Amino acid sequence: MHQHLTLIKTVQPRQKVVEGETMPVSEMKIILTQALLMDAGSAIFKAIKSGEIADILAGLVALAYTSLQALAMQDEDIVEHQGTTCQTYQLLAIMRLLSDKIQNCSSGQAKHYSELYHLCTQLASGFLNADFDKAFRVYHDWCKARVDSSEETATMLNPQKTKLPDLTDCLYE
Repeated sequence: MHQHLTLIKTVQPRQKVVEGETMPVSEMKIILTQALLMDAGSAIFKAIKSGEIADILAGLVALAYTSLQALAMQDEDIVEHQGTTCQTYQLLAIMRLLSDKIQNCSSGQAKHYSELYHLCTQLASGFLNADFDKAFRVYHDWCKARVDSSEETATMLNPQKTKLPDLTDCLYE
């Protein structure tokens, strides 16, 4: 299993599924996930507008984290990267690609959540020149601390309503 997904599954409660059966995802869970993905996307676009690289990274990590939480809720694994890669790092192209990937997640399918996760990792390393793995771990520890202190539920954190952690140390110079 993928290391980032394993981290999320340590925090998020798992649904009981009889072996060999799949648990259908409720429409409300898809809607909740979609709302949180859109909030994280909005946080990224606002950070791009302000030019704050660490905030863009925090938004990308929040978006990737939320997409993995959706996979964890479905008890699915990450589908290996087969999707679109970002060939250009022009801001408008990035915005369109992120928007399309977020919209595709409204299907509730693991492949779409996986594609969004992979795009976020690619943008963090290629566009921002950041250590995505380190940023993901910092974000995960921050989420876990919030859940442990009962500030939030274990299901999902809203990046629009919560000040995201400072990931400046995860950026390469």
